[in-house]
Amino acid sequence: MKRRVSSKRRKRIASVLWPRRRQASRFNQIYVEYKKSPEIIRERMFLETMERVLAGTDKMIIDQNGMGQGVVPYLPLNELQKKPQAGAVK
Repeated sequence: MKRRVSSKRRKRIASVLWPRRRQASRFNQIYVEYKKSPEIIRERMFLETMERVLAGTDKMIIDQNGMGQGVVPYLPLNELQKKPQAGAVK
């Protein structure tokens, strides 16, 4: 005997399945590109992940091997902004 699925349940199932299908589609697209050039995709995925992970931090990470010449490795900008300047009026 075949059971009928209510429209409410059908909508709930669709709301669960469609995001998963989009994720699977995105994964397949990335995998195709990964097979073509794994090193580039691996580095890109690393950088995108680090960008998401570090988005909420207030620290700066500086690559000293990069092009940033004359950059101070740690400058506590947030602490400097919090301190009131001498003679400043609130």
